[in-house]
Amino acid sequence: MMVKNKIISSNTQQYIFENSSWIRLIEYLHQENTHMKNRLSEIIDQITNKESLGMAEQYQNRFLTKDDLYDHMLHVLTGQAIKWKELKSKPSTAISTEIKRTHKKIREQMEFIEHDHALIKQDYNTYLSALPVNKKQ
Repeated sequence: MMVKNKIISSNTQQYIFENSSWIRLIEYLHQENTHMKNRLSEIIDQITNKESLGMAEQYQNRFLTKDDLYDHMLHVLTGQAIKWKELKSKPSTAISTEIKRTHKKIREQMEFIEHDHALIKQDYNTYLSALPVNKKQ
């Protein structure tokens, strides 16, 4: 029984570690998102054509949507962290299939979110560097 408890405890520790890493990642992505929104607000007045202005609006909407997503994921991850800590405090408790399934689902969501953020950031930086702007002195 002692070996089984150590395995459960070790698995729980890994789940807790992974969940904690995701919380830090979401907080970082949220900061990056804010940074990109701030950069957009700095240059919006310098955009000279309607097409570029339309793209700026699309990016702004995407950033607002991402803010909502990051807030939601942070809430989900914080709730999950509480569940893992409760399990950790009861080492003889088996890890339920439901919490494992939820963890796997979150892992898939986090992989998508991270990949999606990288694509948006790349597209956004390409967009910004190609902008025709009025140089105001």
